[in-house]
Amino acid sequence: MTSPTLPFPDVSRPDCGIVLVTPLYVGSAQAQQAEAERVMAPYREGRLPDGMLSLSVFTCTQSENVLTYAQWVSDQHYRKHVRSTGADQDPDATEPVRYRLHRGRLLEPGSVPTLLVPPVFDVDGRERQRRAADSLLDGPLGIPFPGLVSSHFHISVDGTRVLNWAHWVDEEAHERFMQSTRPKECFDALTMPGVRGIGGKRYRLTASTVR
Repeated sequence: MTSPTLPFPDVSRPDCGIVLVTPLYVGSAQAQQAEAERVMAPYREGRLPDGMLSLSVFTCTQSENVLTYAQWVSDQHYRKHVRSTGADQDPDATEPVRYRLHRGRLLEPGSVPTLLVPPVFDVDGRERQRRAADSLLDGPLGIPFPGLVSSHFHISVDGTRVLNWAHWVDEEAHERFMQSTRPKECFDALTMPGVRGIGGKRYRLTASTVR
């Protein structure tokens, strides 16, 4: 089901007012496929609800997690859609984390990403959000590394998280990065009060639809 030829969502599109990211642990490759099918089923015919710009489903390379990335014109459009479908009444539904794009940097123009690595940082407030993202983007993650296509930092609306939406050429490139000195440089750049790393797994794009 996974296809490296699927285009990744354009995270910097100017009409996007909010990004809804839903991480979900499912535990197996079979469960990943079932969840991806469930998420995409309402949009198979290409009819997106009013205000939705794109929907992308990523599956973890370790066959454990599913990550959904949805771009909307505004949170108001999303909430209206949820109310109209009755999804807000589902007690088992996972509430997405609301993000807005803070800053990004394209490091390898022309390279096509096939791997997503989205580490998350738990932070104390909006000032720490901006400081953590800027420290990395103006520091170790602003310097090109072979295979790192781009990094786009998102900050959560509630002021508690920073998401580094990092595109990679492939797993081998990311593995070389992890074996280099760059991860320690990133750790040093983030060593400040009120910032705690949560980590991130490797994902491949499984399905998507775009307006």
